[in-house]
Amino acid sequence: MALSIQLTTLESSGLIHLAQSQPEIEYLFRHVLVQEAAYSSLVKQDRRHLHLAAGEALERMYAGRLEELTPMLAHHFSEAGDDERALKYFTLAGDAAARVYANAEAVMHYGRALEIARGPASERWHSSSTAVPTVAGNTELLTQLFTNRGRALELTGLYIEALAGYSDMEALARERGDRTLEMTALILRATIHSTPTPRFDPEQGQMLLDQALAMAHELGDRVAEVRILRNLMRFGTFQGRPIEMVGYGERALALARELNLREDLAYTLNDINTIYLFLGETGRARAALDEARELWRELGNLPMLADSLASSAGLETYAGEYDRAIPFFEEARRLSESIGNLWGQSYSRYMLDFIYWERGELERAITVASECISLAEQAGFIVPLVQIRGQLGLAYGFLGDSRRALEHVRLAITTAEQRAPDWKSMPLAMLARVHLLNGNLAAAEITVREAEQTNDPGAFGFLGDFFLAEVQAELALAQGDYERVLSRIDEFQGSMLSAGAARIFLPDVLLLEGRALSGLGRADEAYATLSQARAEAEALGSRRALWPILAALSEIQSQLGNREEAKALRQQARGIVEYIADHAPPELRDSFLDRPDVRKVTATFGEEESENRR
Repeated sequence: MALSIQLTTLESSGLIHLAQSQPEIEYLFRHVLVQEAAYSSLVKQDRRHLHLAAGEALERMYAGRLEELTPMLAHHFSEAGDDERALKYFTLAGDAAARVYANAEAVMHYGRALEIARGPASERWHSSSTAVPTVAGNTELLTQLFTNRGRALELTGLYIEALAGYSDMEALARERGDRTLEMTALILRATIHSTPTPRFDPEQGQMLLDQALAMAHELGDRVAEVRILRNLMRFGTFQGRPIEMVGYGERALALARELNLREDLAYTLNDINTIYLFLGETGRARAALDEARELWRELGNLPMLADSLASSAGLETYAGEYDRAIPFFEEARRLSESIGNLWGQSYSRYMLDFIYWERGELERAITVASECISLAEQAGFIVPLVQIRGQLGLAYGFLGDSRRALEHVRLAITTAEQRAPDWKSMPLAMLARVHLLNGNLAAAEITVREAEQTNDPGAFGFLGDFFLAEVQAELALAQGDYERVLSRIDEFQGSMLSAGAARIFLPDVLLLEGRALSGLGRADEAYATLSQARAEAEALGSRRALWPILAALSEIQSQLGNREEAKALRQQARGIVEYIADHAPPELRDSFLDRPDVRKVTATFGEEESENRR
């Protein structure tokens, strides 16, 4: 029966209707079930011919727009049994989806391409003329597909699935005796284990990298060596071995420059900045990030550009350059939101809460910290779930909300216990600070001892060491052990603060030192130290640090009989306290103002003098 007669019969039966006659005749089925029934009625060979004809027709008609049609072309050629063209178009469809960060679609398309590239064993050895070559001859293609699919899974926060894919890659490589493919799989697995993801496992990562490095030397693969060295360096961020690890990073940098590996150079620069920062070399850290950002812009890698911007924001925050940090945070957030990158969205808020807290804008600080944590939970980004969750607890403690303070800090401790035990001492130190804010010295002392026992020096860079040292000094001050305060400060002040890598903490350190000197009756030294603390807090714009410094200066002036100077300092401190209260969450304003040290500042000067005399 002629096709025209068949179409006329179907149309008269109401099963199809004419959609358009120009430029070509096009019919629509009355219902999708009719379409499925018609399709199912075709024998397998006819279906193949139909899909092949459809695919080839699309190639002819839309030769200049094939990229838009890659998913459809991949489907038709796959159903037609044309593996060569199906593989081509599934790969192109995955690439197109990855470019616009449609990661779920990219995973699907790359997965289909991998199924074809690998193929059942029987088909690999009895392939037709249109089939793809065997696995053994496709190391580069398989590497590309496994890597791209895994990267799309990682960007979606699906690290377990990404690891499963890399393990599958490794197993396939061993089956085929492909050492290069196996080495790449080891590097990809190690990268996840050496990054603060839910699968962070330094021991496993180190073992995999040692294996991969041996294979790279055996194969003479210098490109792989760059990537292995970079991953070895990453451990320095979280294992407290920055001097050893910076050597790996600088070897990777030199080799990447020699081989003109611009992407690998950008990755290495992006990572080595943290090591430089932990070593107190702020200038080198800043230069590394500046170069990395330009490379990411040139390469068009938006997730890594956002990551580099957020790293620059963090560096400037630690250095106390808040006005430089905020534009980096904002650009990183915009980029990450535009591509749906949850990790980047969390990282673009990492430490931004600290700036708002420093400026006395506690409501904004709490909002940003909560957003950072929520996004980190979705992305599987561990660091904010420990550090920023702890900082959120401290913010609530600062505002007098003991319940929420303890809840968040204890959750940070639990997260560290379950996912990164080496980091546990930092949230424990935060918990001890909350106990001190609550006036519970006994609980603070117990918690400090636990933090000391679990502390792995340098495991969280200078941050973990600083938080522990600070709370040790605060506890000693509360206990009246002023010599212990000065001793603890001397141990960490020079190496950590003098290089400028952690300028944000200097006012707090100087305040502790000034109070200890005052407690020892060394009023002149105390006043000089507190005056330096005041200058630092004012330069930083830190209302959080400034008001207790002014209050301490007022006390010394009062002790020296300088009533008017003491009164002026108290008034300045009270103005800052009122600003903080006005910018706190409304429901926490009263609890903040009810803190004993805050009440002492807000009391009238005469009332305070009378209280001191009694």
